[in-house]
Amino acid sequence: MRIIESADNTLFKSFYRLKSPHQSKKERLVIVEGIRHVADLIDNQIEPDYLVFSNDERGKHAMNILEGETRISLSAVTNDKVCWLAPHLFERLSEMKTHQGVIAIVRPPSLTLAELLDALEGSTARLLLLEDVQDPGNVGTLIRTADALGFNGVLLSASTATIYNPKTVAASMGSIFHIPIVELRSDVCLIADDLKRLGYVMVASDIEGDNLASGRPQAPKLVLMMGNEGKGLSEEALAVADLSVRIPMRGKAESLNVASAGAILMWEIVRGESKLGV
Repeated sequence: MRIIESADNTLFKSFYRLKSPHQSKKERLVIVEGIRHVADLIDNQIEPDYLVFSNDERGKHAMNILEGETRISLSAVTNDKVCWLAPHLFERLSEMKTHQGVIAIVRPPSLTLAELLDALEGSTARLLLLEDVQDPGNVGTLIRTADALGFNGVLLSASTATIYNPKTVAASMGSIFHIPIVELRSDVCLIADDLKRLGYVMVASDIEGDNLASGRPQAPKLVLMMGNEGKGLSEEALAVADLSVRIPMRGKAESLNVASAGAILMWEIVRGESKLGV
């Protein structure tokens, strides 16, 4: 167990640097905050690099709850990885307005597109592809929705907000550890060509697309593409789509937030497949 009281402490500095998405991605580590989310990690046998507690009553309360829920003596099992931060240092590290006294420093699962596609070979598959979605809150919410609706993976373009952004981690509510996520390095169009060769149908969300009310996208292997909050999908991405769909809107709103639109489209895809028995 380590007790850290100074902002000059080397370990505290390494934790604090992770608040930067660039540094977090470089070190392949994220900050997971809150009792529920840390307990979820432990329950799923995801071992944190460090467990960080606030050295006050909130931190002690968090420790007691975690040990009760997980039935694990955290002090005994991870003693060398447990840190107690002075309350003013924990406040600096926390992203929450009212923190719960515990943070995990953890390494998210990492895999390549080839590894994901190999794992899905010979089975039905639904993937979500995000192109240039800038807001980390939207990205985290879409990852969470894909996880909840049973999608098999999420593909993030190079210009999409990274999973290493603390706001993406928070919005995903733990789903970045539940669903395979691939941060792409290649152009979306090149990726689309590879996916099509493997039998995937590329479905684009587009305000000029076919009315979703006239039929749901259905295929044994399907990729739903969602684009930038303001501009939507690029012309290049639309060009490689096998079909484009739009959500019918009867009110006066001209468009939906990308996370809301993605949730509707993913649900319609899943609902259509369940009716077909896919």
